[in-house]
Amino acid sequence: MDILPELRKRVSPLVFEETDVKNAKLELLIEAARWAPSCFNNQSWNYIFVHRDHSSRNALEEALSLGNGWAKKAPYLVAVGANPEKDCRTNGLPYYAYNAGLSVMCLVIEAEHQGLRVHQMAGWNEAEVKNALGFPERYRVIVVFALGYESGIKSIWEKLEERLKDKLAKSRERKPVEQNFFFDKFNPIEAIHLSN
Repeated sequence: MDILPELRKRVSPLVFEETDVKNAKLELLIEAARWAPSCFNNQSWNYIFVHRDHSSRNALEEALSLGNGWAKKAPYLVAVGANPEKDCRTNGLPYYAYNAGLSVMCLVIEAEHQGLRVHQMAGWNEAEVKNALGFPERYRVIVVFALGYESGIKSIWEKLEERLKDKLAKSRERKPVEQNFFFDKFNPIEAIHLSN
């Protein structure tokens, strides 16, 4: 038995084709994001899809950190924001961000299923993103991601820094199960053992 191939094969590419994404596929991604679970079904997330031809694209690209310049090739840059005041506040946790994360992950898995790729980024200036896209003052921008079709890394290999080449050359890894998953109580010393 194995997990969904969309989960196992998901990657965050650094090179995107300039090929446009058909509206029918965008609609499926949006539908997948809509059906994510959220606290009290608040669905507090807001997505702004910015195509390379949209008037706000240049300002959004300027809000990216220098290290995320590769994202400018993607046909879509997407920003996800939410109003913290419009979502659950139980235990003082930022449910608006958690709920948005669930929604984005649903979109990511559907993108994989549709043959698309998503690369989520942390390197951007929130005030500049909000200004570029018109998010209201009380909103927080949670993530910006590139969306499109993956292209071969060979086209930019010579331009990459050595540390990035090293990272890309390594096989994908995850921490051992026992470092993050426990039964009964938090205990990073004991390994998790599942039995049928």
